[in-house]
Amino acid sequence: MQTQPLEEHKVLKLAGKQQTVLEVLVVLGVMLLVKDVADRFNAIGAGSIAMWCGIFVAAYFMHKQGISWKDRGLALPARTMSWVKSLGLALLTVVTVILFMALVVPLISDLLGVHVPKSSTDRFEFFLGQPLVFIAYLVVVIWIGAAVGEELLMRGFLLNSLIELFGDHKKGLTAAVALHALVFGMLHISQGVPGIIGTGGVAVIFAAVYLLNGKKLFPLIIAHGLINSISITAYYLSDGKIT
Repeated sequence: MQTQPLEEHKVLKLAGKQQTVLEVLVVLGVMLLVKDVADRFNAIGAGSIAMWCGIFVAAYFMHKQGISWKDRGLALPARTMSWVKSLGLALLTVVTVILFMALVVPLISDLLGVHVPKSSTDRFEFFLGQPLVFIAYLVVVIWIGAAVGEELLMRGFLLNSLIELFGDHKKGLTAAVALHALVFGMLHISQGVPGIIGTGGVAVIFAAVYLLNGKKLFPLIIAHGLINSISITAYYLSDGKIT
């Protein structure tokens, strides 16, 4: 008597997983296509443009399921103590990432005999000696494009989609975090193997903070923006010598 309902449940579950895979592939496909077109036109912030195109497609899929970005953690802290906790967590995340990038990534890179190609920073040369252009890039590309955009898409959409696919349990979470980190790392392939390792590791750190903190995106957006701002400002102030 219970065989048919169980079979229907399995079919629906399988269909749901197939739909999740399709949505992830479509979103990533749109991103890669837009990035390729933007690069061909030498568009400034091509990665951010591609990221936001992916976000619009992801938002469409989420809307069909009745899911909002707020459901995925996009909300400001509600109380004073929540602000203090969020900002403190953001700073802790920044310190963790800086230590990881300064100590672990160079060690692994030296062991593998790989280095970041100089061409990976060539795209930033246009704002050297141009303070207004640099500030505009910092606000639009670094904070809106990368900090907000990447957290919405990578943690808010991709990580949650993979958790739905693999399951909300220890093994499923581990697989989801690992695959989302691999995707995030490969999106930075222009930075060479060290860039893939570094950004992949950062993705794991961010995912851990996101999941352990009740899936809140605000601390990660602040941390992401600060980390990128520190690195790009160092590059600007050193006239391109610090990369």
